[in-house]
Amino acid sequence: MERIAGCPNLRDMGGIKVKNGYVKPGRLIRSGALWRLEDKDIEKLGSIAAVYDMRSENERAYHPDPEIPGAEYIHIPITENGRRRFVQSKRTLPDKVEDILEGYRCSEPASAQRMREVYSGMVLSAHAGRCIEGIIRTVVEQREGAVIYHCSAGKDRAGVISALLLRLLGAEDSAIYADYLYTNTALSHELEEARSAALALSGDERAANYVLGFFAACPCWLAAALDTLDKRFYSIEGYIAQMTKVTEWEAEEFRRICTEKSPD
Repeated sequence: MERIAGCPNLRDMGGIKVKNGYVKPGRLIRSGALWRLEDKDIEKLGSIAAVYDMRSENERAYHPDPEIPGAEYIHIPITENGRRRFVQSKRTLPDKVEDILEGYRCSEPASAQRMREVYSGMVLSAHAGRCIEGIIRTVVEQREGAVIYHCSAGKDRAGVISALLLRLLGAEDSAIYADYLYTNTALSHELEEARSAALALSGDERAANYVLGFFAACPCWLAAALDTLDKRFYSIEGYIAQMTKVTEWEAEEFRRICTEKSPD
């Protein structure tokens, strides 16, 4: 998919290698917030069957999604408990940087520890199960058109949902991590902006790096999510059986519709 400047972390999952071929383009699109999309950008998306918005009420109220012709809009907030949820409610990048710096000043745990808990919690979230169930059923029932699922940056919530969907489609973990870590390339400008803002506010290199740790995608976070999946459910099939109402037939049909033998 052609890169869209207003939404740099929007990307078609098509072409990722899976067990029986490749993810078919035009079926699954992961993204950050869509509010900067212009009409010309929406036209580039092609046929969209549904949009799954995983943001909090605060996030979507401040930056509502644009209308995409023909697409059903579904809001399933995948939010976290505790202080991380408070940070997630912040509206602007400087707001988020300042709040994370406050955590640094209070000697709160670094991102490596806090975000592992966040990612593990998302796998166990009933809302994540509802989102996976909805995406699978939309694909199976609509047959045509893509499903867009998005959060704010397209990193954490979209990252976990993407990992679960790719596991279901039979992707190797190496491909799942590669897709996840591409966020750091897509959002390189924002990462630098966050670090610069933290440095300007604190004058402390260590504090700036602490803040950067929360904005960048880190493989150890995704590892926490996948470890939770394996330890609690043993397999993606176990997760689907316990956390969703998706039938075996629907899961298999989802695989068939979203897979092609060779990359387009």
